[in-house]
Amino acid sequence: MDIVKIAAAGIITAVCALILRETRADMAVAVSVAGGIIILLMVLDRLAGIFSAFGELMNKAGIDGGIFSLLVKIIGIGYVTDFAAGLIEDTGSRSLADKVVLGGKIVIMGLALPVVVKLFDIIAGLLQ
Repeated sequence: MDIVKIAAAGIITAVCALILRETRADMAVAVSVAGGIIILLMVLDRLAGIFSAFGELMNKAGIDGGIFSLLVKIIGIGYVTDFAAGLIEDTGSRSLADKVVLGGKIVIMGLALPVVVKLFDIIAGLLQ
């Protein structure tokens, strides 16, 4: 029941940050960041297992490792962007968080372009 531990860590962090926000806003942000890092460390093993399983599936299917590498990068950028935007939003800078999200989306679009081109090449080959 890893989700119970993750949820408990999130709730405890949120309550501590809420209590501290009234008296020490700087410490509330630090507690939020620390809680987020703890949660990330809790799911790191599970995430490594997921990427390993995807790698095995791609090898069995005969799909190029470069595409798998791009997909892993895209997923990683999405998670890092979401995490960073959440932290920035916690400091009260919602507009800056929105800019970080936009930047992440643009980077993802740039990385996904070779995958889309490869997909169109495969479809064009099938139609001939």
